[in-house]
Amino acid sequence: MKLSSPYLFIFFGAPGAGKGTQTLLIAEQHQLVRIEMSKLLGQKFRNAKEGEYIEIEGKRYVIAEQDERQRKGFLCEAPFVSFLVQKKIQEVYQMGESIVLDGFPRSVEQIEFVFPFLLEKFGKEHIVVLYLDLEEQESIRRNTQRKMCELMRHPILSHPETEGLTICPLDGSRLIKRVDDNVEAMKVRFQEFRNQTLPLIPYLKKNGIPVHTVRAEQSVAEVFLDISKILNDFIA
Repeated sequence: MKLSSPYLFIFFGAPGAGKGTQTLLIAEQHQLVRIEMSKLLGQKFRNAKEGEYIEIEGKRYVIAEQDERQRKGFLCEAPFVSFLVQKKIQEVYQMGESIVLDGFPRSVEQIEFVFPFLLEKFGKEHIVVLYLDLEEQESIRRNTQRKMCELMRHPILSHPETEGLTICPLDGSRLIKRVDDNVEAMKVRFQEFRNQTLPLIPYLKKNGIPVHTVRAEQSVAEVFLDISKILNDFIA
C-alpha cells in the first residue's frame, strides 16, 4: 500500500507473543510489505555456502556461526542482523511502500546500528512501535507446542483445533517443528528477551518514539482488534 509518505510499523515482543500471526494479518488487511526477521535469517542460513561470511566495518561474520548462536537460543550478533534488515528495508523503501517489521530490533544494540537510517527515511512521526506483552510461562508453552509449514514457514497456532494437523491449511506442505523450539532453548531465549529486548522500551521512548503495548495473552482476534485500533490513527 503506497501512502503519501511511507510508514514503518515495528512489532516486537516475547517469543510466542504472536508477532508472526499479527503482522501477517495487518500486512494483508492494509496491503503493507512484511519483513520477517526470522525468515530473512533462515533464508540466509539455508543458502549459505561453507565458510561464507559477511564483512561489516572490517569484521567478518561467519554465517554458520550466527546460525549456531540462534539454535542455542542466543541472538545473532547485532551488526550482522542490522546489516541484513537495513538492506531489505532500503529495497522496499525505494518502492515507496510502507513496511511491517516483525522480530527486529531485538536489542538496543541492534536499533542503534540502524536508528539514524530509519530516522532519515521515515522520521519519528512515521515510525510506529507495538509491543506484544506476554508472560514467560505462556511464552514457553506456546513455543514448545507450535508448528510451522515446511514450504512458506507459516506459523500454526498451538490450539486444540490444530493439535492433530500434519498439513498446512494454507499451502498444503508438511507441518514441522522448529529445531530450536525446545524447553531449554526457550528458557534461554526468554532470558535473552528480558535482558536484551525489554530495554528497547525506555530507549525508544527516550528517543521520541512512543511504544504502544498490547496484551498478547488474548485470543488472536482480540489482539488483532487492539492493534487495529492503534493503527487506525495512522492508516485508514
